[in-house]
Amino acid sequence: MEIAEFALQGAGGAAGVGGKLAVSGSADWLPGAPQAPLVSRLRMALDAKAQGFRVSARADQRLVLSGNLIARLVDARLTLRGALVADQALFVLPDDTAPKLGDDVVVRQAKPGPAAKAATAPRLVQTVIPDLNITLDPGANFQLQGHGISTRLAGLLTLKAEGRDAPPRLTGELRTVNGTYRAYGQRLNIEEGTLRFSGAYDNPALDIRALRPNLTQVVGVQVGGTAQLPVVRLYSDPDLPDADKLSWLLLGRASSNAGAEAAMLQQAALALLSGKGARPMDGLYNALGLDEVSLGQTATTNLDGSSSTEATVKLGKRISRDFYVAYERSLAGAMGTFYVFYDLSKRFTLRGESGAQSAVDLIFTTRYD
Repeated sequence: MEIAEFALQGAGGAAGVGGKLAVSGSADWLPGAPQAPLVSRLRMALDAKAQGFRVSARADQRLVLSGNLIARLVDARLTLRGALVADQALFVLPDDTAPKLGDDVVVRQAKPGPAAKAATAPRLVQTVIPDLNITLDPGANFQLQGHGISTRLAGLLTLKAEGRDAPPRLTGELRTVNGTYRAYGQRLNIEEGTLRFSGAYDNPALDIRALRPNLTQVVGVQVGGTAQLPVVRLYSDPDLPDADKLSWLLLGRASSNAGAEAAMLQQAALALLSGKGARPMDGLYNALGLDEVSLGQTATTNLDGSSSTEATVKLGKRISRDFYVAYERSLAGAMGTFYVFYDLSKRFTLRGESGAQSAVDLIFTTRYD
């Protein structure tokens, strides 16, 4: 049988909207003994080309592919080679995984009847031996969201499978691009993020470092372990005690014994106890559309030259990765201060301030070991 064209339309929408998967080639049914397995008598040579083929159009799983595949079936061995590129992808990870049966639950299947035994005669049950080697490119618009992470992924993966009983495996690395990670009530910038695949497709090794922006102290979180068993710990450079790391991460300054600071540290403890579920402050952030709601203290100079500290509340919103605005208001005074931060580079930050006093600053940050 010669296949001039066998076409599949992409998921969702009218014909032509979801792209196209076109297959052409030939399939031969060879003569043989009736007792011979059917799959061993089949020869197949197919070439497939995907053009903007929409594999999934779900709101939480969207995938559009393009590329070429070559499939050959000879002596029950299926050889599949090719390269696929994701034109567009969005995967939203659910907060809770599907329930699983406990280890003490055993499921027993009913014994097959005579009809079922006849349908599964040995000559019909020879399975195809897969031989896969496909290159997967996430492309320029592969989005991943969930578990606090929002990022684009780039890199290159290889899907392989050899042998009848060997499961498919992924090898390669994916890295984050312009990603953010929410932890301890803060939206952090992912400075370095790598997902390393060395076998199971659903359990890559994690190496992610996310830092809080617009601070003189480098502080954030580091995520290691695997996707199914991640390990999150506080990070700072140079290294600090965990209490100081947490203070810098939540308050943006070194720790003290103030009551406002204790409230913020309590928020962090509640975030840890809440696990993967919604954190206590998430509802407030979502309702106000903010990325930061924090309490702190500022030092003020009085008319007589003495200094005092005042409790303040700070509201912040990240417009983009490099652009951040904040409003700080004293709980005792009547004036507030509006800040604008723009990161020109890793070392230069432009800061504008308007309120009790107005100023524009160019901040240069460097480290001395």
